[in-house]
Amino acid sequence: MKITINNKYIPVLESINYSADDVIKEFLMLKLHNKIAEYKSEIKFYSNKFQQSFKKFETYINSVENSENIEEYNDYLAWKFSYDSLNYYKDQLTTIK
Repeated sequence: MKITINNKYIPVLESINYSADDVIKEFLMLKLHNKIAEYKSEIKFYSNKFQQSFKKFETYINSVENSENIEEYNDYLAWKFSYDSLNYYKDQLTTIK
């Protein structure tokens, strides 16, 4: 991948002893922290709504037979997406640190 930096930014970066790599890393870390906060907030919403952890709710959803509640299942899917996304972005953050 090739990244081009506008020439007007180079003197500013040099004046603060920052490289393009430093800028990209810091930007990515900021974006990842924002994503992590977003998914933590969604997870907290569902934890409060169902008064349990995601893993307990997942066990409950997987144990329900013939009485599937569509709303609960949709919440489960959204919660699972948030849970998986949180772990993904945490791993990405660890990778770039």
